[in-house]
Amino acid sequence: MPSAYLQWMKDQVARYAGTLRDVVILAPVYGLLMFTLMKDPRLTRQQRILVDAAIAYLVSPDDVIPEDEVGPYGFLDDVFCCAYVTHRIGEELGWDVVEEHWTGERSALEVSKNLLARERELLGGAGDDVLEFAGLLDRRSDSEAERPQLVLRAAAP
Repeated sequence: MPSAYLQWMKDQVARYAGTLRDVVILAPVYGLLMFTLMKDPRLTRQQRILVDAAIAYLVSPDDVIPEDEVGPYGFLDDVFCCAYVTHRIGEELGWDVVEEHWTGERSALEVSKNLLARERELLGGAGDDVLEFAGLLDRRSDSEAERPQLVLRAAAP
């Protein structure tokens, strides 16, 4: 399933020439990253749960911006969700582990930080809705002040 799904994603984004193409084309890159991270024995149980949540969100046909309704533009929320998980894994486990699996042109750290910083542009401020839908944010226990610190914290040299 992962290879067929990833090929489908590649086909979808290859034809896309619309708004925020620079982000939409990252969907298969993040998809591959999530599927390969899942196999990495260095991930803790909690980190695997994060990756599982990102994969579930990625393959869900009925998420915040559904691809079935808006085409490849609907990958924006999926990419944001994966960038969030990538950032968490990179900060917790080490960016070297993430970079081993990353197939993008720029570093996973650079790309993920950039995407998280562009939340309002990409999702109109619905980033928390995406993370909540994916099971990555519980508004009852996660304060609004905590998540931006995670997003903006500088990576270790």
